Amino acid sequence: MAVTVAACSRNQEGSASTRESPPDPPTPTTPLLSPADLNARLADVRAGKIAVLHVGPEYLWSKGHVPGSRWVGEAGTAEGLASLQAALKALPPETEVVAYCGCCPFSHCPNIHPARGALAGRAKASFLDLPTNLRTDWIAKGFAVEKA
Repeated sequence: MAVTVAACSRNQEGSASTRESPPDPPTPTTPLLSPADLNARLADVRAGKIAVLHVGPEYLWSKGHVPGSRWVGEAGTAEGLASLQAALKALPPETEVVAYCGCCPFSHCPNIHPARGALAGRAKASFLDLPTNLRTDWIAKGFAVEKA
């Protein structure tokens, strides 16, 4: 079984002159899985061989998500990170995990870095490679979408 995780939350407060700079892009130590590769493996998701975890805002997940994915909370929050850790603990070690956020560019996502820490040490873990967002990198390419 594989798991996919998705997450993202952005600070929308402040003007352009006072808005905080985005965090430095996370070092890509966790492998990336292309959207085309995950799309080709959706049967494995349905069969429970891959767990897909969304670690971003729930409202985005409810509007449309990777089929078979499960919202676990925003990994950039203490509550969401704890939920992700609990979800990972509940999965057998041999289950493949794929995590994603999809609300903003992967390199600036405030949920991906904490999720990376939670996935550390897991033999079969990767992030869905969404350089722009889920809409551009998954939905616009015609891949299947589920809605809550």
